[in-house]
Amino acid sequence: MIATRSTLIVGALAALSAATSVQAADLGGRGGSIKDDAMPTLMQQSAARFYVRADAAYASYETPAIDIDGKFDGYNNKINGAWSAGGGIGYYINKNWRTDFTLEQRFNSDVTSTYAFNGGAATADAKFGLKSTLGLFNLYYDFDTRTRFTPYVGAGLGWVDHKTSVGSVVDNCGCTSTIDSGSNTSVAGALMAGVAVNLTGRGPSAGSGEGYAGGEVARNLYLDVGYRFLYLGDAKTGAINANTPLPVVVAADPTVSEIHAHEFRVGLRYDFR
Repeated sequence: MIATRSTLIVGALAALSAATSVQAADLGGRGGSIKDDAMPTLMQQSAARFYVRADAAYASYETPAIDIDGKFDGYNNKINGAWSAGGGIGYYINKNWRTDFTLEQRFNSDVTSTYAFNGGAATADAKFGLKSTLGLFNLYYDFDTRTRFTPYVGAGLGWVDHKTSVGSVVDNCGCTSTIDSGSNTSVAGALMAGVAVNLTGRGPSAGSGEGYAGGEVARNLYLDVGYRFLYLGDAKTGAINANTPLPVVVAADPTVSEIHAHEFRVGLRYDFR
């Protein structure tokens, strides 16, 4: 009788041990203990908090307004498309919200304009270069798709430092003038949308968010592809000087105003864990 009871007790203990092992496997999927595998996902896996990014973009500019010192309004105005490159550092607020600061160099683009003077009896064609340094504080919302692909929308606010190069003005009589270089700072803003593609993992596990809390495979590197609309304020050149024996200032403060750009942007984002 005692032997029978001992056998039953040993059998029950064996069954309980087997059931515990199965439960632990179900909880963690790795056969660890209940204590280890029942820990919250955020405790088990390192959550990314900071990231760095590097980006390149090509911008197409809308037709700007060009004011020649309040005396003439330019027409046939154009800013040619240009490339830019930059980088930034960011922070994950939670699984959906993140923020970053980006700094970029916008490379030289030719600005051209035609304006009339002498009561419209004469015209002149102006040309100069424009390059800028842009700094933005950005806020994004990531849509948690539980896949390798994370669409997002965002907005940014900051400043832009414009620099214009020495330019030229040629009128319809063949006379030439020079445009001095200039620089100024203006408020800048951005609206953006895109998708981040996880290059180093299978996507987040249930209950965790993109870029936050980790997944089954460490996700550190993302390809970021998107569109960005930019408001770049105003850019001011130096004075226009007529090339005569005694230089004459034709206009002291030509301004390219309300600069808007549409950008296609691609880059890489790396998470620190």
